[in-house]
Amino acid sequence: MQSIKTELRRQLRQTRLGMGDGERVLKSREIIKRLRTLIDWSAVSSLHYFEPIHELLEVDILDFITELEDKYPDTRMCTSRLIGDTWELISVRDTSVPDSFDVIIVPMLGFDSESLHRIGYGGGYYDKFLATQPQSKKIGVCFENGNIVDLPASANDAPLDIIITEKTSYN
Repeated sequence: MQSIKTELRRQLRQTRLGMGDGERVLKSREIIKRLRTLIDWSAVSSLHYFEPIHELLEVDILDFITELEDKYPDTRMCTSRLIGDTWELISVRDTSVPDSFDVIIVPMLGFDSESLHRIGYGGGYYDKFLATQPQSKKIGVCFENGNIVDLPASANDAPLDIIITEKTSYN
């Protein structure tokens, strides 16, 4: 299964990198529109989000995160950052990092719209992190061109609750 996932990652990365920056921006805006209306954000007390890697043309949600920070200053917001060679949870408002999150927004290279499994870059960080957060609403964002039928999944692959693309939401 690992060689299949490795090949899928290569294909998905190639497809994504074939998008123009303007296309990524427009599709990211459509995804943000869906995120805004997805849940009652005023009820979220703790949020973990990813910081998009521009070189990988990940969905850019930073305008949405800024909007949430402005509208809901009491929401505890955290992200994960690579410090040295270790991923660490970082509070973006100089508060303590909560043990659990109400909502977690994750990136992905691809997904299965039926099983709601994701495929990332292969490091396993998000699968391990999501496994520690069973109570969280887990939201994945990806471009529709990452939709894969019958994505192979192992027992360690954490399914998401919702996947949002520029075209629709899957849940």
